[in-house]
Amino acid sequence: MDVLRRAEPARQPERNRIEWYDRYPEEQLIRRMDLERELPGAAGRGEFDLVYQPVLDLDDQCPVGTEALVRWRSPVLGTVLPAELVPVAEDLGLIDELGRWVLHRACRRLAEWSRGGRRLWMSINVSVAELTGPEFVGRVAAALTLHGIAPDRLLIEIAEPSGEGDLRAVVNQLGRLRALGVRTALDDFGLGPMSLAQLRRMPVDILKINRRLVAEPDGRQGRGQPVIAVVVSLGRRLGVQIVAGGLESADQVEQAWLAGCRFGQGYVLARPATAERVEAYLEEFPTPYR
Repeated sequence: MDVLRRAEPARQPERNRIEWYDRYPEEQLIRRMDLERELPGAAGRGEFDLVYQPVLDLDDQCPVGTEALVRWRSPVLGTVLPAELVPVAEDLGLIDELGRWVLHRACRRLAEWSRGGRRLWMSINVSVAELTGPEFVGRVAAALTLHGIAPDRLLIEIAEPSGEGDLRAVVNQLGRLRALGVRTALDDFGLGPMSLAQLRRMPVDILKINRRLVAEPDGRQGRGQPVIAVVVSLGRRLGVQIVAGGLESADQVEQAWLAGCRFGQGYVLARPATAERVEAYLEEFPTPYR
């Protein structure tokens, strides 16, 4: 029966044609249904987890911050990454619940790591839907107070808004966060359609650029190098700092540094890890950070 069911979409009235059944869409649909079934209640069951990836100063390779990355450790589905988790949470109306959990867990960890004079920042990824929610800014302010975090130690990281309506709402919310003293970052800048005029409207402190804008891994001055140089120059004119993200080789680190990127992040520098492993890593740098 399965064979007949799967063959049905391929039936065509035309003769002399062969249609192939593609299993992938069906597998994706089943996966989505499984995610939607298992996600409600995951926070209460203790299935969410955070890993942390350090951000380093490219001048001296010392850590200046960490990025909190959520993982859903589902006993049924295995480890689910944000690319799958966040869209489902948004569609089910659970993005605020997930966001609150991430915010408080990350702030609590930052408070622990800040003892003894460390000046790390903690970066939290936030979707446009979560950022533009009516309670988001108040929630951030309450978390800072509860955990005793200096506002400038928290970095809210977002992707490029997709439309003019989103852009206006995002600009408004980023402005309110900046009024609190919280810093903001635009993720994967340079790969999306955002124009210079739109960027100038964005009250952000950091542009995080993808490794695709860095020169070729073998050091050749390919198409990426002029682009990254332009982005760094643009950032300086706008008064924002640049983080080169996703770095995977020493050559990419060198090219990002030569282009003028102050900070870097990626597997070649430090991989995402549990809080305990990152704590041990931070202990290798006894001097208080910036």
